[in-house]
Amino acid sequence: MKPAAWRAVLVTTCGITALGAVMVIFCVTGFAGRPPWSGHWGVAVDQIPFGQRIADVRPAGPADRAGLHAGDRVDLRQSSLQERYWFAGRAFNGRPVPLSVRRGPLHKKIVVVPTPIWESTWQRFFVYNFAFLADPALAIWLAFFASLIAWRRSGVPEMRVLALALITYSAGTLIGVHENGQIVSSEWTTPWLWPSVAQDFISDVIYLLTLVLWIELASWFARPFPARRRILKWLCLALIAAQAVLNVASSVGVITLWYDWNLPIFTSTHLYYAMDIAALLYGILSIAASHGAERRRSAWVLVPLGVLLFLPAVAQSWVNFVPLSYYLINVSGTIVAAILFLAPAALTYAALSRRLIDIGFVLNRSVVFAIVSAIVILTFIGVEWAAGAWLNGLTRTSSALIGLCVALVLGLSLRYIHAGVDSVVDRVLFRKRHEDETALRRFAQEAAYITDRATLLERTVREVRDHTRAQDVSILLPDGAGSYVATPGRNGERLALTQNDPGITAMRAWHKPIDIHSLEYSGLRGEFAFPMVSRGALVGVLVCGPKRDGESYAPDESDALNVVAQWVGAALDTMTSPSVDSLAALREAIVSLQDAILAELRAARNG
Repeated sequence: MKPAAWRAVLVTTCGITALGAVMVIFCVTGFAGRPPWSGHWGVAVDQIPFGQRIADVRPAGPADRAGLHAGDRVDLRQSSLQERYWFAGRAFNGRPVPLSVRRGPLHKKIVVVPTPIWESTWQRFFVYNFAFLADPALAIWLAFFASLIAWRRSGVPEMRVLALALITYSAGTLIGVHENGQIVSSEWTTPWLWPSVAQDFISDVIYLLTLVLWIELASWFARPFPARRRILKWLCLALIAAQAVLNVASSVGVITLWYDWNLPIFTSTHLYYAMDIAALLYGILSIAASHGAERRRSAWVLVPLGVLLFLPAVAQSWVNFVPLSYYLINVSGTIVAAILFLAPAALTYAALSRRLIDIGFVLNRSVVFAIVSAIVILTFIGVEWAAGAWLNGLTRTSSALIGLCVALVLGLSLRYIHAGVDSVVDRVLFRKRHEDETALRRFAQEAAYITDRATLLERTVREVRDHTRAQDVSILLPDGAGSYVATPGRNGERLALTQNDPGITAMRAWHKPIDIHSLEYSGLRGEFAFPMVSRGALVGVLVCGPKRDGESYAPDESDALNVVAQWVGAALDTMTSPSVDSLAALREAIVSLQDAILAELRAARNG
């Protein structure tokens, strides 16, 4: 798909995810005075054949009031499919659920009525409810962050992968994930069966899909990667595929009762942990194999996302291997939820300072949105007030028509208001960036009038470095032997590439700037390369390294650099073209002939 299509799909998906998070909050807290749907049983459970064993009971909770005790065994085959989902996942508040309970040799029918998970006091809220609101808040934060990446960098493949990973992770926190052979409770529930079935099967694969995207994102760093990384990658994917098959098979068992969905093959943690450890090792190897600025970027991107992925697994393993009470299980969930907020904070910092997106873009969009909203709202209120004050005698229908007309006019003019505000904010907040862009374009015009080759190259490097804050700038020029040799950069290195280098070949073929990080086997080093094209031939390459402040190159900035490359390339071609010498000789011959003719005319007149 084209970048615009990717942008539309990703931003729309982010909006749907954020809307889902808001709905989850309403499920937990209730809406418009109505009781919440999400309830709780007040128990901690273990898996047993065709059911669950009560490991611990919350004092004075719904299960305790109903008469459930620790050690009771609940046979879910006697329950309906909806009741199985409610008991294994999120209870429906106030809906009585009969449970088939075995207590030693006795068999009982116990009816449990779930109560709301929302607690009134702040102490109980922190222990029992913090994670229920932290997960939707985390999903909204990550969805907003993913939408910024999609809007700004949808044309970069690795950024699309990062946005997709954040979206799937956000969706997983809302839907719930299948871990260690059991459905980890989500915060929402409904009175209908089909959402529970959909949740069951989506939870089977949503975490695994995020893990695949994380592995794919790690594959974009330190290319080309050796055989051991390639083997480890395929091992990770094979383990993930096997886990997905087991998860789906377990869900089929829950629905059909054809077999025990808690069989050891489904509940074994060995495959689950092997999958996570292999994926984590692959990410570590990707960071270790990177160098310089790429290593810093890989660390800032992969480490926070790895915390989001693997910290809950570590917490779940702690619960599996160390028996905890109902209270301590909730406390551990609260601590994990609080720590997880550090990951998107680090990702946001990486986005604003490590080349993913720049703070200027975020500030620009925020200010423009705030000003446009204020203009529209204040205009609407002002016109409504004026209409009410001046046309006080109008009927309700006439007043409604006036309001409709005002809203229509504002809606039709919204595009022009946005464009005007965008232009003003851009000039006020980003004056330095526009001054640098103007300086680059001015130098591009002046380059054609520089007659000394060394001076032209030196000024080009200096102007680009000064007006882009690039750490290093170099120019690759053909050496006449089929290679392109770089002018010495600030670090003194002289890069030499053959004309068959993937980056050189791409610029010779397409005459377009390239993102160096998108090339897998190119010897180019830096951020972007701009072709110097004259008369259809690649006469040089302008290579810009990362910026000193870590920000990304803005689109208008890249366009100005492309203009500089084109004009400097034309000037270099003019200096080295053989036709220039012949034209100079012809001009000298014409001038000499003109002088001779004038001399003859003067001599004839004087004679």
